[in-house]
Amino acid sequence: MTLPEADRKQGWTEDDDVSLTGLIENNRDKILAVAAEEFEAKGFAGARIDEIARRSGVNKQLIYHYFGSKRVLHSAVMEHVTARALEVARDDVDQPYLKYVLNVTAASFSRIRNRLYRYWLWEAVEGSDLTDVARHDERRAHYAQRVAQIHRAQRSGEINPSLDARFLHLAVVALASFPHMAPQIASLITGLEPDDPEFREGQQAFVEHLVRALAPPSP
Repeated sequence: MTLPEADRKQGWTEDDDVSLTGLIENNRDKILAVAAEEFEAKGFAGARIDEIARRSGVNKQLIYHYFGSKRVLHSAVMEHVTARALEVARDDVDQPYLKYVLNVTAASFSRIRNRLYRYWLWEAVEGSDLTDVARHDERRAHYAQRVAQIHRAQRSGEINPSLDARFLHLAVVALASFPHMAPQIASLITGLEPDDPEFREGQQAFVEHLVRALAPPSP
């Protein structure tokens, strides 16, 4: 299976396609693999231990033996997904921020990124506490690194220093993820489905213009 070029630019490899579902070497891995798919598709409330057990080819008792509860199983899946996402993201924090912007929006159309965005959506819908998310402190530190990237670009003259770096990065994350988290809104606004090649081309063209517009105004 060959990954799109955008995935490779972001540091994903063919092995990462199974990293979110796990290499099935034993029953625990098999349960995690199926649970990842079920939670992605149905969220915590909609996923059923009975169905995870059936698809895994194990009984419910074995799931409870390994994980204790549905909540712990869900946490294990989220920890795995988030840890891998952070590992990949750390690989490019030293690159120019504007290059990152181009790459992350192109990579947003990949199957792997779409899966990650769906987990984010379920996390937002079902989370009861903004601090009660998988690897909260690590994720916050990662976003702080992205903001620091912008500050460096502002000091070097690549990005307009009058822009608030925090909200600029929030806008970039939203631009990459929102069409896949709420495709109906993207379609209502643009008249195109997010998986339509024309949408992808249009978004990337917009991002290229945006990157140029982020530069400081000419004296």
